[in-house]
Parts: sequence; structure tokens; C-alpha cells
Amino acid sequence: MIRWIRTFWYVLTLRCEEADRLRSIEREGELSRSQRVGESLHRGLCKSCRKARRQAKLLKQALSEMSDLGEFERGPRLDDASRARIAAAMADKKN
Repeated sequence: MIRWIRTFWYVLTLRCEEADRLRSIEREGELSRSQRVGESLHRGLCKSCRKARRQAKLLKQALSEMSDLGEFERGPRLDDASRARIAAAMADKKN
């Protein structure tokens, strides 16, 4: 009985910051049942958290697609003139 009350209280008092932390841990599979239920119910009630979850899902999908295409291995595609201009700007910032 006490455990149910604690779970219920946890769900009722869950803040957006905690729900966001739980979403990040969720990917690693380390959430307890009450944490999963709490985040899910909070997301159902909170428009901002639903939007944040959708954005995180889209970002994860985009990064996965970029990784599949090999974008990270190739690096930026700049011509020599652009590289020289960037190097000069960085040198000016240091001085």
C-alpha cells in the first residue's frame, strides 16, 4: 500500500526537468517502473514535454541517418580558399 502511494505521489509531483532527465536515461534502459509510468503520464499532461520527446526522436533519427551515410567520417567539404579564410579569422581572434 505504501509503495503505491509513493508511486502515485512521484507521478503527481514530477516536474519537466525530472521528466527530461528520465527521457535521457530511458534510452539506456535504466528506468524503474514508477519512473516509466511517471514520465509517460507527465508527457500525456504536458505539451512541452511531448514536443521535447518528438524533437529528441527526430534528432536521434537524423543522427542515425547521417551516421549511416558516413557524414561524420568524411568531415566538412571545404575548398582551400574557405579553409584559408577560416584559419586567418581564427588567427586574428587569437591576437
